Amino acid sequence: FYLIAFAVSGTSRIAVPVISLLLFVLAVAEALVVEFRGTPIMVWDLLAFRTAMTVADNYVIALTDEMWEAGSLLLWLNLLVLICPARLRWWREWLIGGMAFAGAAVGFVCYFYLSIVPGQVLEINMWEMNDTYEHQGYVLVTAISLKYIVKQPPQGYSMARLEAIYDRVEGNAQAEEERAGIPEEAREQEGNTAGEGIQPVNLICIMNESLSDLGVAGDFSTNQEYFPFLSSLRENTVRGNLCMPVFGAWTSNSEFEFLTGDSMALLPSGVIAYQFYVKPDTDTLVSTLKAQGYEAVAMHHYPAANWNRDRCYANMGFDEFVAGEDYEGCETIRNYVSDRGDYRKIIKRVEQKENPEDKLFVFNVTMQNHGGYEGDYGNFEEDVWLTGALKGKYPKAEQYLSLVRRSDEAFRELTEYFKGQKEPTMIVMFGDHQPGIEDEFYDEIYGTPSDQVPLGERLMWYETPFVIWTNYEQPEKEMGRLGAVFLSSYVLKLANLELAPFQQFLLEMSKSVPVVHPIGCYGEDGTFYSWEEARSAACPYQGLIGDYECLVYNHSMEGEGRRFGKMFAFGGRERE
Repeated sequence: FYLIAFAVSGTSRIAVPVISLLLFVLAVAEALVVEFRGTPIMVWDLLAFRTAMTVADNYVIALTDEMWEAGSLLLWLNLLVLICPARLRWWREWLIGGMAFAGAAVGFVCYFYLSIVPGQVLEINMWEMNDTYEHQGYVLVTAISLKYIVKQPPQGYSMARLEAIYDRVEGNAQAEEERAGIPEEAREQEGNTAGEGIQPVNLICIMNESLSDLGVAGDFSTNQEYFPFLSSLRENTVRGNLCMPVFGAWTSNSEFEFLTGDSMALLPSGVIAYQFYVKPDTDTLVSTLKAQGYEAVAMHHYPAANWNRDRCYANMGFDEFVAGEDYEGCETIRNYVSDRGDYRKIIKRVEQKENPEDKLFVFNVTMQNHGGYEGDYGNFEEDVWLTGALKGKYPKAEQYLSLVRRSDEAFRELTEYFKGQKEPTMIVMFGDHQPGIEDEFYDEIYGTPSDQVPLGERLMWYETPFVIWTNYEQPEKEMGRLGAVFLSSYVLKLANLELAPFQQFLLEMSKSVPVVHPIGCYGEDGTFYSWEEARSAACPYQGLIGDYECLVYNHSMEGEGRRFGKMFAFGGRERE
């Protein structure tokens, strides 16, 4: 960096202060981001800078003594450079020297990626990124991360393999249709009916910001229940724990998995999917529902451009995006629209339908529980706190638990409203990730430091609750753990709607491999397989997982004109 800046400017009076200041600002930002969300700044985060700025005001930023000391030292060193500069004095000297320095910089970059990185086997441990950054340094690890940008096709990928997968799925679907000829009484005895064939007029899917039951990560006690309604909800409810691809941040990657069925584990590591992988006319849950007569409405109270949602939702085919200023006047908690205010907005949108029988799909993303769990607010009073040995030790955790209790109450009110409506309604709610609260809290409730927890047990930090509730009769069910990529296919099945071939594939795959996650895969018997193990011949699901990898690559990463459209479009139709 210094060589390039010196080559361009011709003097250390410009090169050294500019580069050193940029690196210092980056170092401070890196420390603050790790504190707020628990993970370092990655290359992809630069594309989400605007989104980050919209929520920055909700965090308390405090510079440490070490930061002030480093800043002071940097100032004195730069003053020394200004007093004793190095410079290229004449234009020929500047030209020749500049070209030499620039050439040296370019040569080093080539040598670094072609020799040092492969020769030293420099890698990023994606499950202990903080440890990698701490031991290898931020600049080095950031440089290494660039090699992950390009994703190669999976082993065995070909259009012929995709065609074979499609034929198998269509064959299974045809067999299922023939099986549907069995008398209804026999099917009921097998437990295969859901809601007696009712299709919901209103299908409402809510991705609730940071909603999670921290009890999945260990034992602790509180002065009162923080999920009194959700923990008791059973009637007409299917429930379980959804395994999300992220922790503490990167919300859009969670909704990407839910809407598309594509796992973040199979995209370039650390990428923000909405920045690259939702192309125009991408087939998703949205297109499947629209093909069956639903109007599709997305709702989120923050700016529409955050995470590139405005473009991605349009590419998916949403008919309307209610966002930003559309939420003026809604109830707030802290600096965000409350879940109660958000749900009232959903109710209002349902009531705006010209005909109550018109089919409506709503995908709603809340904000009430967003990170920044500190400070006092006039519109929010904490009423849940830790007891026992943890009492008073973790204020961020206590504020978070008080917030999710408000979410619990708001969801109770939402279901009470739709209980009184005659139009069949299905409400799906799940958390997008666990909260970025004190790391020490997680360590203490589990009883083991995070870096000593075996890889196969770390899924507990990615689990959030999900419920599928209806205002009509459906069998109650506990589903246990389920990968986020499978949920939308289950929703379609429970809603007695048809599925696209890819969604049929996901539904069938989930019976054998119920969890596909960046840390690995879990078989139906709970056995954990790292990705290296899952791709080996020793894994009984190697072929199935390989098929899924090929489908995800084609769906999200394949170039224009090479997407296998009939696999992903509803009814197996190619897009025009």
